[in-house]
Amino acid sequence: MKQYILGIDIGTTGTKTLLFSSDGELLGRAYREYSLTTPKVGWSEQSAEDWWQAVVETVREVCCQEDIAQNVVAISLSTQGGTVVPVDNDGHSLRPAIVWNDQRSAALKETFMEEVGGDDVMYATTGWHLGNGLPALAIRWLRENEPDVFKQTKFFLTVPDYISMKLTGIPAIDLSNAGINQLSNIRCGIYDEKLLNFSGVHEKQLAKIVHSGEKIGQLTKMAAHELGLNTKTVLVSGAHDQYAVAIGAGATNAGDILIGSGTCWVVTAMNESPDFDSCLSQSVAAVPGLWGSLQSLSSGGVCLDWLRKYVGKEQEMSYDVINREVIHRKAAEDGLFFYPFTGKAGGKQKLKRASFIGLDLSHDRFHLALAVMEGVVFQILWMMETFKAKPSKEGIILSGGASKSPVWAQLVADISGLPVRIPEVADLACVGAAVMAGVGCGLYENVENGYRQLAVKEHILQPNLAKTKVLAPLFAEYKRKAELLI
Repeated sequence: MKQYILGIDIGTTGTKTLLFSSDGELLGRAYREYSLTTPKVGWSEQSAEDWWQAVVETVREVCCQEDIAQNVVAISLSTQGGTVVPVDNDGHSLRPAIVWNDQRSAALKETFMEEVGGDDVMYATTGWHLGNGLPALAIRWLRENEPDVFKQTKFFLTVPDYISMKLTGIPAIDLSNAGINQLSNIRCGIYDEKLLNFSGVHEKQLAKIVHSGEKIGQLTKMAAHELGLNTKTVLVSGAHDQYAVAIGAGATNAGDILIGSGTCWVVTAMNESPDFDSCLSQSVAAVPGLWGSLQSLSSGGVCLDWLRKYVGKEQEMSYDVINREVIHRKAAEDGLFFYPFTGKAGGKQKLKRASFIGLDLSHDRFHLALAVMEGVVFQILWMMETFKAKPSKEGIILSGGASKSPVWAQLVADISGLPVRIPEVADLACVGAAVMAGVGCGLYENVENGYRQLAVKEHILQPNLAKTKVLAPLFAEYKRKAELLI
């Protein structure tokens, strides 16, 4: 009898579910979108019930055949991190969830510094820098501003543990998400007393911390009924979405580096030990024995969208047109450089503003587009120099929007001088979650075996070494010119 696994990615704007057979065949994909609300300037909220309904609807859609639904052996989750929701004794949310990008708690940073210590204390304990919208500050905000809600709260949950409770009755959170909540000691995998005291919560009000790939429990009768599945289906602990994507993209060994490109570009590096000296965000990775370091360029994809919208006419600057036109232009080779919004010089100090340097009357909008594409790659590779992990000879893994652009992807290869591995499947977070589901229920021996079993194909771009020789000194010039902008 065939067996099946589900990988579910619960993101900030929607939920995707992928159904795989145990031998790795992708059988179904479903997606449901939901919204964020901004009741006040700087606030960002979401209905926790929307997450659950999206899970129910997408699972029912992909498991519409009875013989499949009754033979789903395991589920695992990839989730957004740091979004907190207070729930009552019955598991019902007492208010909308406070999303990770919420800014209402910013003033409490000073309170934290007075009562606990500086950002260095938070980073040394949790692996994450003190964040405005993350649970440590958000829960303190609830305590001070919504005391009635605070008093009624049985659990303060985030996305993985809220859905875990809905599925199994057990609120459980994986280590890669626990650090982001800024309430635990990530080195020990336990809650930290000084952080709990600051927020005003007790450990019994928080989820059980477990390892990625660990069995949490079987579905409750109610959850199985809502999903249309069997009560023997097991929930396996998943991971924060960046670490689930890493598994889905094949970044499963120390030294593997993944560049995820979208609105925000994120670099994820796998290490054998934490890299606290770098000041990069640190988490226990979803692969046993590995740690992950994260750094992001929040405007990576935004820069090109900005150019299309405000410099060129969007309908005349489609991505296909840009890819076709920029190959006939030169940017850095013609002295034209672009520095992205919120870029960091050398990985630490932020550049003051986005800038073009070297613009002259011969440059048209497609010169600017190429400069933006080169500038984002220059900036990402410069940021990567602060990582302990260095790219292996196998190269850099590239996923997301830029991987679909032959020009942008080739620029990563040419400027780095390394092969670029591009997975040929979308929804890598779901793939990573499915791998963890398969490992946790015993279908696969380990994460690498599971990745191979799901047979994620990839193609490899080799660097044009002649181009690399031209671009290497221009990369050095890019760094020197950045000093003008700091």
